[in-house]
Amino acid sequence: MSLAETVASRIDGSPSVVSCERMSSGYSNANYRLETSAGAFLLRHRINQDQSEVEQELDILDWLRSAAFPAPAAIRFTGGDRWIAGPEDTYLVLLEWLEGSEPEPNHPNVTSIARALGDFHQLPLPSGDWRQRENPIGLKAATSLADSVTTNSPEIFRIFADEYEQLRDRLGQTLPTGIIHGDLFPDNTLFRNGELVAFLDFEDACEDTLLIDVAMTIHGFCFLDETWTPSLAETFLSAYSERRPLTRAELEALPTYLQWCPLTIMGWHLRPLLRRPDKANERRAGELAQRVAAMKASKWTP
Repeated sequence: MSLAETVASRIDGSPSVVSCERMSSGYSNANYRLETSAGAFLLRHRINQDQSEVEQELDILDWLRSAAFPAPAAIRFTGGDRWIAGPEDTYLVLLEWLEGSEPEPNHPNVTSIARALGDFHQLPLPSGDWRQRENPIGLKAATSLADSVTTNSPEIFRIFADEYEQLRDRLGQTLPTGIIHGDLFPDNTLFRNGELVAFLDFEDACEDTLLIDVAMTIHGFCFLDETWTPSLAETFLSAYSERRPLTRAELEALPTYLQWCPLTIMGWHLRPLLRRPDKANERRAGELAQRVAAMKASKWTP
């Protein structure tokens, strides 16, 4: 039985499969548009994650649904299950299908994203301790990688370690915290007819410093073809502040976090290189190193 047939058999009413088309996917899942006689769904095959990680994202989506925040709803299978077992210790999750496309990083779209992120950061925290997991690309992960770098490590690793040493002591200030998305780039948002439809892919969501989300989203929407575009960043901050004004401490720390966020993503791409060569990860790590350098050279301040 195919994945599509397995999933359809567990949807209420056991609809027939019309089509199942693979979409662009991240490193930890494969995404499909599953068309059934009961309608369309987003089928996510969670490949490189454990059960707790799968359930953590579903908890986030259920919380956002209860808060009426724009994000896809998690669809329950027959019997109330939120996921079902896939092949070889993987997981199958079904989400609401939403029509739309990846937005262009322009001023109107940046304004919409910034306001929505400000609203997201203002949501009352949910109950339970499920949100308090370690940031998968946070300080602890970066420290572990930097500590493994030696003088014999490849140059790209030594660049990471050098930048880490310059930044880590500047991250100790106490700043506002809450639930962050952690990876709000254009491909993790959906627009239709110029309007925001939803935030997508909450795999990295956790409770951490809100400024991480601000800086990460600026990187997502304010670099055009890997070129820093400060006018878009200014638009972003103006719109975000309409919903949640940054504190003085956050404004002062933002240039540091604009260097820190691409470094943490760089580390995420470097870790697989410890196991085996990968040209795509190596190339992306190099681009992110250039982003760190660009933010240092720009001396941009809000």
